[in-house]
Amino acid sequence: MAILSISSQVAKGHVGNSATAFALRRLGHEVWDVPTVVLSHHPGHAKPEGLAVPPDTLAAMVRSVLARGRPSAVFSGYLAEAANGETMAEAVEALRRDGPIPYVIDPILGDADTGVYVRDGVEAVIRDRLLPLADIVLPNCFELGLLAEMEIARTEDALAAARSLIAKGAKAVICTSAPAGADRIAVLMVTSDRAWRLEMPVVPDAPNGTGDLFAGVFMARWLEGMKLQEAAGHAAGAVHAVVAWSKAVGDEDLALVVAQSALADPPSLPGIELL
Repeated sequence: MAILSISSQVAKGHVGNSATAFALRRLGHEVWDVPTVVLSHHPGHAKPEGLAVPPDTLAAMVRSVLARGRPSAVFSGYLAEAANGETMAEAVEALRRDGPIPYVIDPILGDADTGVYVRDGVEAVIRDRLLPLADIVLPNCFELGLLAEMEIARTEDALAAARSLIAKGAKAVICTSAPAGADRIAVLMVTSDRAWRLEMPVVPDAPNGTGDLFAGVFMARWLEGMKLQEAAGHAAGAVHAVVAWSKAVGDEDLALVVAQSALADPPSLPGIELL
């Protein structure tokens, strides 16, 4: 099973496709990864060196890859430019003219600590072009609020926001940092008629890339046939284990190579509550 994955890439560390594609490959999936940007490291460490792939080059790369074969699924993460969102939409639409294909989007826009860190137009292209095409959307709580144009303070708010994205066309929403109790983090899984929730302890000062890693592990298990909530629970357990391992060895990045066994077999899985 080959997955077309379009996101950022770093030389050092594990964020963007450097996390998502790693997880997918470790769990047995072929990945055709196309970078939107190529950086020396995550910008949170220091100013990185690197470049953004020009939108026309990215579009040409995607067309060239797809001319060589048909993937089994499509994923997009960090888009960098609004034009790249249009490239994603056109690719999914073209593939679906020949039959159904799953499309999962991590709508990377920003987070509560830093605010929005993408260029103008990215939020709009995600909301207007990509959400209607998406099978599953994987926002953090900040991104969920932006896309739904709602303030999110409680689980009920996150549920309403997720359902508003489903009303725009998405089939399911998994919020990877929903409201929870003190020193806790929740994952909220929502479809048009059901919702589940799980809570886990927060690991302070977690390395960057947890959302990218969650996306890769989740997709691997979901595409293999796991139920939505079970795949999300597996991914949450794997990410929590990798973060704890990374902190234990003192790595500023996700220690994915050292902790890769946790991707296939998380040491513990969180309990999942049906709401």
